[in-house]
Amino acid sequence: MRLKASLIACGLLVGAATVLTGNAAVAAPTRYEAETAPATCSGTIDSNHAGYSGTGFCNADNVIGAAAQFTVNAGAAGTATLGVRFANGTTANRPADVLVNGARAVGATFAATGAWTAWTTATLTVSVNAGANTIRFSPTTAAGLPNIDYLDFEVTGGPTGGNGRPNDANLQYYGRWNRSDSSWYAMGWAGGYVDARFTGSSIGVRQRNTIDLYFSINNAPLQWRRNVSGNVTLATGLTGSSHTIRIGYRERAGSYTGDPVFGGLILASGAQTMPISRPANFVEFIGDSITVGQPNANRPFTAYPWLTAEGLGAGHSQVAQGGACLVSQNCYGMMDWFRRSSAWATYDDWNFATYQATAVVINLGTNDVGHGVSTTQFQQGYITMLQRVRSAYPNAHIFAMGVFRNRYVTETRNAVAARTAAGDTRVYFVDTTGWINPATDTSDNVHPTDAGHAKIAQRLRPILDQYI
Repeated sequence: MRLKASLIACGLLVGAATVLTGNAAVAAPTRYEAETAPATCSGTIDSNHAGYSGTGFCNADNVIGAAAQFTVNAGAAGTATLGVRFANGTTANRPADVLVNGARAVGATFAATGAWTAWTTATLTVSVNAGANTIRFSPTTAAGLPNIDYLDFEVTGGPTGGNGRPNDANLQYYGRWNRSDSSWYAMGWAGGYVDARFTGSSIGVRQRNTIDLYFSINNAPLQWRRNVSGNVTLATGLTGSSHTIRIGYRERAGSYTGDPVFGGLILASGAQTMPISRPANFVEFIGDSITVGQPNANRPFTAYPWLTAEGLGAGHSQVAQGGACLVSQNCYGMMDWFRRSSAWATYDDWNFATYQATAVVINLGTNDVGHGVSTTQFQQGYITMLQRVRSAYPNAHIFAMGVFRNRYVTETRNAVAARTAAGDTRVYFVDTTGWINPATDTSDNVHPTDAGHAKIAQRLRPILDQYI
């Protein structure tokens, strides 16, 4: 029996949820069928339940991370109304995250419709950029998505001004951020940052406790404000109608106990934030101190991950920790810690639906030898790592780098070959032989100098550019 149509709407704050129980069909000007490229379906395109539009519908796999994704085009940035037509023939709701351009915009729950042939259309609203945008529906439970027929898309409002607080929908976060405290979003791992566009003649940032922060206004070279706390003024006397800002923090690690949290922007009187575009690609780098950029003073933005991704025009993060290993044997084993929001999280707390990576670059194996990890352990651990990354990012290209000290390189290559043989066609081994000279490009025969990182980025960037 088909349920009575209704819709419970909510605001678009991150973490909000919309219960999708169906309503009258949305009269949107542009329709995107789930079975037609460039739409993608992590599952099968089926036609066995009558009532669908077009030639079929997306029957996504019943696993967390499976998805139906649409690429839509917006004539201008603003608020868009989405009309998603679905059928849920079970008796239970199916919750999902809605990601816009790779970042979680809103949560949604697809209610039961009574039968797989009982199709209904429900609406929700999100903010979009001008031009191409990806809209991704990703289930948060192993029950998966409902069957998705099509998406109707329409830009219905202009850009919405924000107040600069941490939950401002106009702010774009990159990397692992813990948002459990609505007043202070905490940066996990290394290389996280926030991008924003704002009006007004001045800009500042709220900090909780002491931290070294770096920032750039209007794409100027990044600069540091060291050992600051409280309300920190970053610029005054700005001219022009709007400006951009990027803010990030030194990673909390070793003896450095700074407080890498973001408490929101301090805007001038009458000023507001505005939507800012998010790159189409996002690259996540997983590794140890080399991936962090330690011990160089201007890490993370002089390290090879930052340089590589910026050169590609991609968003990026560094899920990395000094001293980290691949295998969890008296060490930060990233095959396990990869699933956490930070190096001080006490359990696997990261929600991979927060964003989806286009590419993942792994550089691990330098430290395992010091913890007695055998070649057999390492190879099996790397296979597990690759499986877990694939589960987290079903559509990403995964690059396994041979480490620069030539440790476990054969085992790394073999792990990639094993995953390829198992049917994963988007995993690659990267041979780094000869990329840097330890005598001239490192500070201690292990850690690259800034010039060494630049050399690595020059070699890695064109490899990634072939795939993203």
